[in-house]
Amino acid sequence: MKIFIDDGSTNIKLQWNEGQEIKRAISPNSFKREWAVAFGGDPVYNYTLNGENYSFDPISSDALVTTNVAWQYSDVNVVAVHHALKRTGITPQEVDIVVTLPLAEFYNRDNQPCMENISRKQENLMRPVVLNDGETFTIRNVEVMPESIPAGFSVVKDMDDLDSLLIIDLGGTTLDISHVMARMRGISRIYGDSNLGVSLMTQEVRAAMAVARTKGSSYLADDIIIHRNEDEYLRRRINDLSKLPIVAEALKSSQNRLVNRVIEAISSFEGYSHVMVIGGGTELIASAVKEYCGVRADRFYRSDDPQFDLVNGMHAIGQ
Repeated sequence: MKIFIDDGSTNIKLQWNEGQEIKRAISPNSFKREWAVAFGGDPVYNYTLNGENYSFDPISSDALVTTNVAWQYSDVNVVAVHHALKRTGITPQEVDIVVTLPLAEFYNRDNQPCMENISRKQENLMRPVVLNDGETFTIRNVEVMPESIPAGFSVVKDMDDLDSLLIIDLGGTTLDISHVMARMRGISRIYGDSNLGVSLMTQEVRAAMAVARTKGSSYLADDIIIHRNEDEYLRRRINDLSKLPIVAEALKSSQNRLVNRVIEAISSFEGYSHVMVIGGGTELIASAVKEYCGVRADRFYRSDDPQFDLVNGMHAIGQ
């Protein structure tokens, strides 16, 4: 069985075939370095890898930080992938998986595949994980694809020769930009920033939440970012309502900084006829990117489910 996995730092996105039906799932990353206590009706996921215990915990303020490039080769990355596979409902078995690396990790300075990083990613995910009182998957083979580029497959496959697509992929940790030729005949240029992602907002919002006596996980901060324009939601989440304006200002100012830095990166690209914005940060930047790039409305692509754009493209290419 082959499963396509966009193992982003914030969420793991999966897509696979069951007969003629295409299935997909998403699993958030929020793990702490100790086992959780079993109580109530929900299952508890306690894992062991490399002599360390890990458990899924969406609320703990001690949740491990995954918003850095080291995540790609870490123990918690392996645990997160196995946890996501477990949550699909597929019976644990031998599987082949296809995963991703950010452009800055997949390619070297000469824009050639960096075999050292690709091999490191493969070897990392081949390590077995133990689930307490449960069964895990056996990963038989690991393929690695570059991030962002596969997402444009459905668009570029029907383009005229002189058309091209600029793909802007903003994830939790990284910004990847690729200028792709029609019918994927080649890549004109790539850009990757491993230090620019939605985490720019997450870190500032978590700091503001702490001031408002609401310490929590990055998962909680990201949920607040998603619901940043919903006053009633924010009032439910923040303990000290007198500090709510501080949280609101952190949301606004950090989004503005994020947008400005993405636009600055895009400004070095020219000659594209179409633009696509994908990734978990799409909603935060799409309007500004569309205005800046100035392409026709029918040449600007933003799906209803931008988090799945990459894994959709990986699946389409792989099939």
